[in-house]
Amino acid sequence: MAFQLEEALRRFPLPEGQTDMTVNRRQCATALDVSEPMITRYLEQGLPVLSRGSNGQAYEFQLSEVYAWKMWRDAAARKQDEAAEQAAMQMRMLFRNDDDEESGASTLTAQEIAQEADADYKRNKAAELRGELTRTSRVREVFEEVLVEFRNQVSTLVDFAEMEFSLAPDQVEKMQRRCDAALVAARHNLDRAYPSTVAQLERAGQGG
Repeated sequence: MAFQLEEALRRFPLPEGQTDMTVNRRQCATALDVSEPMITRYLEQGLPVLSRGSNGQAYEFQLSEVYAWKMWRDAAARKQDEAAEQAAMQMRMLFRNDDDEESGASTLTAQEIAQEADADYKRNKAAELRGELTRTSRVREVFEEVLVEFRNQVSTLVDFAEMEFSLAPDQVEKMQRRCDAALVAARHNLDRAYPSTVAQLERAGQGG
């Protein structure tokens, strides 16, 4: 279901005692406990914004809208994960049936497959609540935040070191090559793990 601001505000009002205010980009990142570059990515995903920064004007966000959007987004992600998890469990039961047929064992009925899949899902859900499992969507989001911040820090490290430690030109060049190599390696590893993520991280970094 596409995001609907009015419906989201109705379903996810600010918690009691939370003041609703207009905030800038940095404050919005603080409120959501993410980096500023991640706000760029959120904007691409539909984060509501009162005013987009331009010509020296700061971005403006409404906390109630930001909160409602994040809660809506997280709820939708959980629902999608749960549906995918159940579908995966059901398919696993089908392959188990294939193995049983080859071994001569009795196969499961469609109802039994659904029941086993539901039981597996509930076990995984309980493990998640105990903190033993974490949803892949959350792991990936945290992973991306860390890598965006890593890239931003490495990109400014050479200038910082040159000014802080009065590095000679040849030392600056060596350090620049080392930092560039680290970024290339990180980009390669991320691209191999998440082919569709690299371009998103590059846009987020440029927006920061």
